[in-house]
Amino acid sequence: MVSKEEKEKEKFEQRILKELGQKSKTSMARRRKGPLIGLIFFSIALWGAKLFTVVSPKTFIQFTVLGVEIHFHHFHFGIIALALGIILAFFESPKLILFGNLLFGAGLGLVVDEYWLLLTFNEAAYFTPDSYFISSMIGLGMTALYALVTVFLLLYTHREKNFWDTFREKVKEGKIKIEI
Repeated sequence: MVSKEEKEKEKFEQRILKELGQKSKTSMARRRKGPLIGLIFFSIALWGAKLFTVVSPKTFIQFTVLGVEIHFHHFHFGIIALALGIILAFFESPKLILFGNLLFGAGLGLVVDEYWLLLTFNEAAYFTPDSYFISSMIGLGMTALYALVTVFLLLYTHREKNFWDTFREKVKEGKIKIEI
């Protein structure tokens, strides 16, 4: 007959195995997909905004608040998306985390597209071929940096996932003992 203490130990070991399995399936998987989703939407937002700016220059949203004309650039939308993406990073839901990465990537892309305008504060000079070139080089540099970070995180989390999977298997096989 199995004692109460042995049942508790077995139950505890099963819980540890289950949680180790969840760790490699949930948190690692979410972190692995996030940067890649962010990179994809960063690229879409950045290069889509660049294309829109070239094809349709001087197109913007303008409205009046308390008698003041406000010119709403797409970096304003980018700042809002960045903020929402960062806020969503605090939640545990896989869908919210992926959506947060999507918003973060897209928001960063919109802000980076307007970075040259933010540096010069000269809207007339912003729509010149030289400005398009400089702005594109900034965008290319940021795309390369974002891609480098994404690849690093994919490789790092792959190694981490393998570690937890191996650890769980060794516990299951009895090669690693868990003392309660």
